Amino acid sequence: MVTVVFCGATLSRRSCIREYNTNPQGQRQEVAGPVASDVEPRRRGRPSLARKAGDLMTRERLFPDGSRVLAMVSGGQDSLALLHLLAAVAGREGFSLHALHVNHHLRGTESDDDEALVVRVCARLGVGLTVAHRSVDKSRGNVQETAREARREAALAVAAERDCDRIALGHTADDQVETMLYRLGRYGGMAAFAGMKQYDPPWVRPFLGCRREETAAYCGAHGLDYARDRGNAYPGYARTAIRERVLPELEAALPGAVGAACRAAEVAAEVDEVIAAVLAEAASGVVKRDEAGAGRLAEGAQLARADTLSVPGLLGLTPAVRRLLLHQWLAARARPAASRAGVLAVEALLTVSGSAGRALGGGWRAHKEYGRLSVARGPRSAPAPRPPVALPVPGQAQWDDRVVTAEHAEAYAMPDISSEAFVDADCLAGPLEVRAPKPGDRLRPLGAPGTRKLQDVLVDLRVAAAERGSWPLVVCGERIVWVCGLVLAEEGRIGPNTAAVVRLSLSRRPASGEADEEGGHAKGERS
Repeated sequence: MVTVVFCGATLSRRSCIREYNTNPQGQRQEVAGPVASDVEPRRRGRPSLARKAGDLMTRERLFPDGSRVLAMVSGGQDSLALLHLLAAVAGREGFSLHALHVNHHLRGTESDDDEALVVRVCARLGVGLTVAHRSVDKSRGNVQETAREARREAALAVAAERDCDRIALGHTADDQVETMLYRLGRYGGMAAFAGMKQYDPPWVRPFLGCRREETAAYCGAHGLDYARDRGNAYPGYARTAIRERVLPELEAALPGAVGAACRAAEVAAEVDEVIAAVLAEAASGVVKRDEAGAGRLAEGAQLARADTLSVPGLLGLTPAVRRLLLHQWLAARARPAASRAGVLAVEALLTVSGSAGRALGGGWRAHKEYGRLSVARGPRSAPAPRPPVALPVPGQAQWDDRVVTAEHAEAYAMPDISSEAFVDADCLAGPLEVRAPKPGDRLRPLGAPGTRKLQDVLVDLRVAAAERGSWPLVVCGERIVWVCGLVLAEEGRIGPNTAAVVRLSLSRRPASGEADEEGGHAKGERS
C-alpha cells in the first residue's frame, strides 16, 4: 500500500492536506480529510519547513504531551518562524508556550525596535512574553560570546521561574554547518564535527533540518516582518565570513552540500556520545582516584580534573582510544596544545625511558616522570619557598590544597600510611609546624638503621621533582617527625612505654565548583 500526500494551495492562510491510499485495483481512496495547518505553499515534491520541523519533533519527541516550552525570540527570521509554528501546533501537540526576548541594548534604538516587534507578534499570536534586559559591556572583548552567555543565563532563569522543561531555539542547518566549519578551522578534532543537537536538555532545536532561506520564505508566506541585525553582517567576524561567503560558495559548487554537512553533524553528534562513553571507561584506568574524586563522575569529568595521567595505563589502551583520550585531556587542561601534533608529541613521550619533557603548542610542555604524565605552561621552575605554618595539637594547618591535622588519640590503630600516622606524644618536645623541605634535611625513617637525606628518600618514593620542593613536612624544632603521607620518623615510634598518642593526618580541601563548558547556542542572535 502506497501513501501519497498532496498539498493544496493556501486558503485563508490555512493549507489543506489530504492523504490517499492506493488500493490493489489502482484506485485512490481518501483516508484523511482536511487538516488545519499553518504551512506555506511549496513546490511539488519538496517538503515544507513545517513538515520538516514536524517530522523532527515527532521523531525526537522534542515536545512530549504536557511540556512547558520557552521559545527564545530575537526578532529575526528564524526565531519568528519558530514562534509562529510552535504557536500554531501547541494546542494540537499538547504543550504550552511562552516566549522570551533578551534586549542587550547593543544597537540603541534598533534593539528597542526589535523588542517592540517581538511584543507585537506575541500579542497577535496570543503568546505570553517575558522581556529580559541584559546589557553587554563592549569593552570586555568577545561581544558575541558575552551576549550568548547572557542569553543562556536569562533563558535558564526564566525557564526555572515558569517551570519550563524545554527551551526552543531557532537554529537552522546553516547555523549547524557554520558552527561546524568554525570549530573545525579553530580547534580541529572530532568534536568539531559534532554540532548542535536537536535535543540537548533543556535546549531543543526543531529547525536543524531546515535552511535559512526556508525560514525567510515561511515568514513571507505568513506576513511576518522580521528584524535584520546589521551586526550579523559585520565582516570582521569569522562566523560572518563563513555565513556570507563560504556557505554560498560551497552550495554553488556542490548543490545540497549544506544539508549533507548538517546530516553529517547529526551523525557525528551520536558518534561523539559513543566516544564519550568509551573514554569515560578508559579514563578509569589512567586517572588516580584521589584526582578524579569519589564515585563515578559525569562523562569527561575524570579527565578534566586530572592533573596527571598514568603512563602504564595509557600504554595499555589501543592507539585510537589513547589518542582520543589525550586530545580530550589536553583540550580540558591546555587547549592551545590540543592539536593533532600535540597529541602525537605527547604519545611519543610515553615510550621514552626515564623522565623526559617535550614542548607542545601555545607555550605548553608535557612532562613524564615516574610513570605519571603532566602538562604545564612555560619552562619548569622551582616554586618559591613557602613559609612554615604552625600546627597546634589539637588543630590544623593549611598547605596549598591540603590540610594537615593533629589530634590526641585514645590508642594506637593500624594507620593508612598514605594519609595518617600515629606518633608517641613524648617525642613532640615542642611546638609543631608544617614546612617545605630545606637543603640538608635528613631523617631516620621508621625501622631504618640510620639517617638519610630527605632528597634521597623522596627520590626512592618516586615523588616527582616538581613536587619535592613543596612536599609538606611535620617538624618539631629542626627534627622531621612525618613526611606527610609517606614516611614516619623513627623518633615517633609507638612503644610499650608510650603514655600518650598523637594522630597526624593529611587530607585535601573540598574542591570548589567546576567551571561550565562552553554551552548554549552558538548562533549570533540579535540583541
